Amino acid sequence: MNSLYVYSGTGNTLHIADRISQSLGDCRVINMASVMGKKIKAEGERVGILYPVHAIGAPGVVHRFLSNLTVERSSWVFLVVDSAGMPLGAEAQCQRILAQKGIELRASFSVKMPGNYPPLRNPPSGKALERILSRGDRKLDGIIDRIKGKRESKPSTLFRWASEKINVGAIAAACKEDRKFFQTDSCNSCGICQSVCPVGNISLDKAGNPRWLGRCTGCLACFHWCPTQAIQYNKTTSFERNRYHHPDVSLERYLKWCKPKMEE
Repeated sequence: MNSLYVYSGTGNTLHIADRISQSLGDCRVINMASVMGKKIKAEGERVGILYPVHAIGAPGVVHRFLSNLTVERSSWVFLVVDSAGMPLGAEAQCQRILAQKGIELRASFSVKMPGNYPPLRNPPSGKALERILSRGDRKLDGIIDRIKGKRESKPSTLFRWASEKINVGAIAAACKEDRKFFQTDSCNSCGICQSVCPVGNISLDKAGNPRWLGRCTGCLACFHWCPTQAIQYNKTTSFERNRYHHPDVSLERYLKWCKPKMEE
């Protein structure tokens, strides 16, 4: 058996996890958000940790997951991160966190995926999106071969200082950013925003309008998955940005992925 612990906001990392799981076989794919705050004893021949880079480091959900993680000594632990640019010290940051818990990271990999943080850049579309996806899948093919063969690959620690300095502050700042979120008149009170939020930060009031509760993790899943594009994160550039999810991950698939969290 193999185990993959995965955090995914718009399906990029979930797509990577699905590809790895299909290739390895006999594989459990666990949503980190569904076990966040719980003590986790990971087990399996291979244990994978997969997540997107947020603010050149680990997302808040991942920090909380890693703080409660233990791993069987016999397991081969690997990391796969995805980002729109260079991950810089994100991999080394995870290596340090695991080492403090006595967990050895045996291999670390990164994949370039479409950017999905619209406050920073407009998510790609058309031919540009197709090129990024194609290159990402080709690199993923090589990564899967290395994982299957248990070929070790340690991350560079060169930019770990940058991730350590910037990441934690950005996570703390994200909690307050949701005060800028609002919905337009196209909101139909479907509740999808509430369902996809990994930290339970959205509730619907009596009129069916979303309300943000001040513990945002900055993933913008609510913005991207809103079927009527009603959710906005500011009153200027937000209206001009593309909505994005990985084309191989449908809304139905993503909601099923979120279901364990929703049922808690």
